Amino acid sequence: MELNIGLVLGILEIALLDLVLCGDNIGIIALATRNLPPKSGKLAGIIGVTGAIALRIYFAICISAFLRIKWIPLRLIGGIILIKVTWDLINSSQNEEEYTAKPSQKFWDAVIAVILADVSMSLDNVLAIAGAADGNISLIVIGIFLNIPIIFFGSQFVMKLMQKRPMVVYFGGAILAFTSLKMIMEDNLFKYYIHLSHNTRIFLQLAWAVAVILYGYNKIKNEKSKAKIEKKKYPKAS
Repeated sequence: MELNIGLVLGILEIALLDLVLCGDNIGIIALATRNLPPKSGKLAGIIGVTGAIALRIYFAICISAFLRIKWIPLRLIGGIILIKVTWDLINSSQNEEEYTAKPSQKFWDAVIAVILADVSMSLDNVLAIAGAADGNISLIVIGIFLNIPIIFFGSQFVMKLMQKRPMVVYFGGAILAFTSLKMIMEDNLFKYYIHLSHNTRIFLQLAWAVAVILYGYNKIKNEKSKAKIEKKKYPKAS
């Protein structure tokens, strides 16, 4: 029973991590296929994302093989990369221009655009997922596949939710922050030089996650204050 519960929790952790990391990738589908007819655009998006997911799983399996080599600090590297990904996520408004995919008039051009844009944005995500799964290929594959229906059918809902409730982004960032520090502290190289108790590691991971949430709350509060000041300064002409 313990093994089954551990497996389920592991799969849910990877699925949740992958879903949060896919936040930027979701917009690629709409952007790359927006000039196609609705039916063709939907089909191009499905084929493109399927190809991108297949490549993501392939990369994750390759990285998992390297994770078995104890002297390579991939969990440490993955954790550091995930910190950068977390920062980019919670400051996405400053980086929107970096994540683009050109709209295409041709079906297969749109498919290729979706695949290339998704893969180019997902390499660091894959390293983070492989590290969080500790090289367990089953967890990686099942966790990623659980998100396929959400990516296909729930992308608009997720995007609207993030727009209406900005704190959702920061709660997602908190999950990434917790996972990033967990990966770093569980790396053999880190443990060789720095000895921390289990409770200390958990405390630091939770503190890091809470810091992201507080950062997001403060940022949203400041943005609302600025918006009110601007509204008072430049009222709309009646």
